[in-house]
Amino acid sequence: MAELTLDIQTIFKRLETLEWEIRQLRDLLRPQVPPARTAQSSESLYIESVPTILSGEPVVRGTRTPVRAIAEHWKFGDAPEEIARKLPHLRLAQIFAALGYYDDHREEIERYIALNRVPVNIRRNHCQAPP
Repeated sequence: MAELTLDIQTIFKRLETLEWEIRQLRDLLRPQVPPARTAQSSESLYIESVPTILSGEPVVRGTRTPVRAIAEHWKFGDAPEEIARKLPHLRLAQIFAALGYYDDHREEIERYIALNRVPVNIRRNHCQAPP
């Protein structure tokens, strides 16, 4: 058992060394590689996915407002200006960015919409007055 523990410790130390070497190589290469300019660069101005916010679901940067919420308002017929009135903490540019993200990632956002749908029978039970 002691040999196994020693081997695991050796493996972890080697992994740490390799991770350090990889970081060093990335730091050497980073200044030489120009930042990529893609269509997605505009998304990153307003939309982000952070593992600790809604389990990584795309949200408006700096908020906990998911892209799905804005897409649902739009799908229900609200114009972007109306969405801004209903969600006053958002600027119109953020709403348009979220709608653009939805258009580019429709399948992903529709999956989040489906996952967050409240079944009708649960809604009815919570909306009824207690006996």
